[in-house]
Order: sequence, then C-alpha cells, then structure tokens
Amino acid sequence: MTDLECAAARKTCVLFDHSAALSPDRAEGAAALESVGFKGPGVIEVSGNDRISFLHNILTNDIKSLSPGKGIPACLLNAQAKIIAPINVLCFDQFLWLAFDYPLKNKLFEAINKLIITEEVELKDKSDELKLISIHGPKANGLLKALFKKEPPSKMLSHERAAIDSISAVLIRINLTGEIGYGLLAPKSEASAVKLAIERIGASFDLTEIHSDALETLRIEAGIPRYGIDFDESHIPLEVRLDQTISFTKGCFPGQEIIARLDARGGVVKKLVGLVLKGEMAPQKNARILKDGMEVGSITSAVFSPTLKKLIALGFLKKECWTSGTDLTVEREGLQIPAHAASLPFYTPVR
Repeated sequence: MTDLECAAARKTCVLFDHSAALSPDRAEGAAALESVGFKGPGVIEVSGNDRISFLHNILTNDIKSLSPGKGIPACLLNAQAKIIAPINVLCFDQFLWLAFDYPLKNKLFEAINKLIITEEVELKDKSDELKLISIHGPKANGLLKALFKKEPPSKMLSHERAAIDSISAVLIRINLTGEIGYGLLAPKSEASAVKLAIERIGASFDLTEIHSDALETLRIEAGIPRYGIDFDESHIPLEVRLDQTISFTKGCFPGQEIIARLDARGGVVKKLVGLVLKGEMAPQKNARILKDGMEVGSITSAVFSPTLKKLIALGFLKKECWTSGTDLTVEREGLQIPAHAASLPFYTPVR
C-alpha cells in the first residue's frame, strides 16, 4: 500500500487527513507517529498590540518582516539554544498563528506565557478547534486552482482565507513531502465537508488518499527532519539543518549568543545527514553508525524508499563524516551493514 501511495504522491497528487488513523498494515510504530503530531496541528493564536515585537524578541527569525498573508519558519529556544519547539509563524491582520506539532501545545503555550511580562499580548490555544487536511504532488496546484478558481499561494508559508462550499478555511503553502504542497486548516466540525469537496474535485486529478506510513516515507525521501523522531529538546537548530529558521542579523533572542558563536567558529561538530544503506531492512532508531570500527553517530529515521529503490536513513554524524560518499557501517541486529553518507534531499522533483 505504501509503495502505491508514494508513487501517487510523486506522479499525481495525494491527500492526507492529519487526524486519520494509521493504515492497517502499520500497527508497528503507531504510538511513535501519534506522539509526534500526526494527530493534527497545534495552533496558538497571538494577539494584542505588542504581538509582533514580542514574538520578534523571543523567536529565532525576523517576525517584524512579516505582513498579513506571509509566513516564516522559526524556533523557540531556551537560554542554551536548545529547541523548545519548531514553529511556522503565519501573519494575519489582527493576530498571528503559531503552527506546530500537536503534542507540543501545552509545553509551548506554557513556555511562551512565562515570557510575557508587561507586553500587551494574549494567547489562545486553537489546537482543538482546527483540523488540517493537506494535498501534495505535481498536480496539487491544478487541483487547488480548480477548487478555488484562482492560483493558490506560491511562496512557502504564504496563506489566505478560502471558502469551500461556504465553509471558511485557511489555505497555506507547505512542504511535507518535497513536492508542491498545501494545507487547509478548517473548523473541526466542518472538516468532513471540506474533505469531501476536495475529493470531489480531486477525482479529475487522480487524487489518492495516503496514510501516515506513506507520509513518513515521503518526508524521509525529501530529507525533512521531524521533531520527536529526528531531533528533540536536546538539539540546537544548526545540528538539525534548521538554519532557515534563524535570522543572524535581527538581534537578540533566547540562545542567540550561542548560535552566533557557533556560526562564527565554523558551526557544529555533529549534524543530521543522509545515509544510503545496503539491503532493504531498515535499522532501528538509535542504531550506531561506525567509521573504521569507531562510533561516529546514530540513526534517527530509516525506510526503504519505493521511489529510489534504496534503503535510506537520516542520522547524526560527526563532522569528519559529513562528506557525501564517506564509507560507513550501521549496526543492525548484531550485523554491520555497509552504508555511505549522502547529500540531502535524497529525492528532488523534476519540474
């Protein structure tokens, strides 16, 4: 099932219901996938006169550069520059939305709330009011154009209000698979009707619904790291290839001095990289990566890619092993599997 769903994502377009159950053939790993947010998005609404300056001062990216309809990736860090949460910031006329993986909502809400001192800022957790349905693939743009009778947003995280059969939703340009992608955030009570409308139009675009296991395979092929699987609160953004979430010119934010010092001194000593392995059986998370018999890293995600017909993985490696083609071995069930470092993304769409 996963192979067919991944093929559809690369050739036509696919729909993913972010609150749907896992496919029947993926019982193993269900708890892990649920724990990192396939349940749906977390959304915190930030309003008040000081909303822009407040978020600009606590997040890693340049929030002051945003205008309504625009978005930007960012992180909230602690004083040691460790990641509390990766966030997509969406700017509207009277408020901003912070979108993130659902399981982080309580942790993130509390962390931001503690940083409000005298600022005129109000937080509202909208996570349980909204549902996300996403569409990905080469035909996704055409499907959305047919659905809304106009071109959908083109720049990453740009967004706009959109009506589907009189249901108000927010359409967002996203990337979860490496292909053209869009997310529709709709009221949870209306989500079924939104999904039916998409499926009705999607029939002309060979739309296929995919499951969580297929989405995992696609995002690994695209080299997209995922919080709770590939990294957590023990990592800093530079180790996880999240450089795009950081403004190095905007000034202070929690952890900024450490980030600036590392950048000035040549970067980090370990980083999330790609690996290609021999065989088809994926190693487990945290499997050791060796170079000449010495441990140099560990696996975070691994899957046999139906698109590339290769066993691929993401993992942390020491700096001396980052070069693409570096020979390595990965431990799996007592065996040492030949592998080599690879450039990310593994898969790049041909346009």
